[in-house]
Amino acid sequence: MFSPLILEITNNFPTNIKKDIEILISPLYYNPIWQTIEWQIMLLKTKYAKKSFFVGLYEDKKLLSYMLVEKRDIGLGYDGFFCIGGPIVGDEKSLQILSKVLKNLSIKEKVVFVQMESLFPVALPNFKEGFYKNFIEKHTAIIHLNQDNEAILAHMKPKGRYNIRVAEKAGVQVEQVSYTEEHLDLFYEILGETLERDGFAANSKEYFRVFLQYLEKQELGGLFIAKREEEVIATGIFIFYKKTALYYYGASSSDNVKRKYMASYLLQWKALEEAKNRGCEIFDFLGIADPNEPDSPLAWVTDFKLKLTDETKEWPKTQILVLRKASFLLLNIRKMLKRCRNYFF
Repeated sequence: MFSPLILEITNNFPTNIKKDIEILISPLYYNPIWQTIEWQIMLLKTKYAKKSFFVGLYEDKKLLSYMLVEKRDIGLGYDGFFCIGGPIVGDEKSLQILSKVLKNLSIKEKVVFVQMESLFPVALPNFKEGFYKNFIEKHTAIIHLNQDNEAILAHMKPKGRYNIRVAEKAGVQVEQVSYTEEHLDLFYEILGETLERDGFAANSKEYFRVFLQYLEKQELGGLFIAKREEEVIATGIFIFYKKTALYYYGASSSDNVKRKYMASYLLQWKALEEAKNRGCEIFDFLGIADPNEPDSPLAWVTDFKLKLTDETKEWPKTQILVLRKASFLLLNIRKMLKRCRNYFF
């Protein structure tokens, strides 16, 4: 007999349900860290999520499927539900029950919509293709780590292999460092140079503080630095979770003299070696431009990532269930006006 379960996620979340999640998620070919309790607690601590919920379905005390849903502020006093990387589901019947339970929770929590960014091909009842804000880029570059290093290098572009050698010959050294305020300041300073150069936005310094502390406590990776003659010229944050390694954030100096040492390429190579040592099977660069969008703001970073692998992947389309249509329309008008203002001014 099916037994749905809804629990709000807190620091005292039941250990037995954490173990159930561990059993269900471990065999997956791609392990979405966003669907772990510890990740949700980290988001709650940073206040990026207002609330988080476990929505699960049991049969005879066995967890069949679940999703972790974040309640986030979406502006104008409204909230939305976001399920990133999930749901983790069994069969179609499980999905139908989960969707019904989730809809009831969404009405109770008075959210405008429920958005699903699944990494697995699922069709959610009453959901339609669409999104309010994507957290996972639909195209990414990956490396399969169950190959020897020579095979991995062979899948790189010649320029990628060459740049790794340039960094090695220039004496660039890469190491993973523990969390300290000094290392956080160093990362954030170089990140600032990168953002100014590439025109991206960044999370707050407090977010990175909590994020790095979380990774270190859970032994899931952390901050890597690349330096030459004791001067740090590139940094990256990497996650190693079960079979999946993620290149989460990267930053490099804007100084043209320092950039010629190609430290970012060796940084990726050393992180890749660490991922293999930890038993990861997939290295995900976590987002590249849509190949049909040549003017994408991700074009430059895509060029960098595709020098290091020739394999890409497309995730399923985001699905959304709008519960309050008038509010959703108002939010999209606001979003459109904001884009126009940024474009013209």
